[in-house]
Amino acid sequence: MNDHIQNLIQTSTYRSLSSHEEKVILEYLKSIPEVEAYEVIKSMVEQKSQITIAIAKKVLHTRDYVTRLFNYGVVKSNAQSIKLWLEFAIPKLGFKSVVKLIEDLNDESNRLLEKAVYWLPLFISENEKRSWSLLEKLREKVKCSSI
Repeated sequence: MNDHIQNLIQTSTYRSLSSHEEKVILEYLKSIPEVEAYEVIKSMVEQKSQITIAIAKKVLHTRDYVTRLFNYGVVKSNAQSIKLWLEFAIPKLGFKSVVKLIEDLNDESNRLLEKAVYWLPLFISENEKRSWSLLEKLREKVKCSSI
């Protein structure tokens, strides 16, 4: 990775980048193997870059890398940023898969289920009865765990 790309990524931790600057990072990440792009994006999550998820949506396509990044990032998410992680993962992995990942990662310290239950209805269309049923089961789990 050249210094210019490194500087842009560093800059993205404290200010928004211009569309041109984002494009430079995006083109770089698309030009390298996905495994290397995954590692760069993961380090962007660690550095709290403001453009990580937007970039990841455009660069990561393999189910394995999407899952790994989601698992890595969602546990660090707060009640607001979890929505961005859901927007990233649900179109690529599917609603049911993402819910399963959240259930597996959920614990007392991160309370992912509580955070996710708030945002998940945004990702279900009216006629998706299975997804609504799954969401209801999650809501019950949240209620039971908070008692």
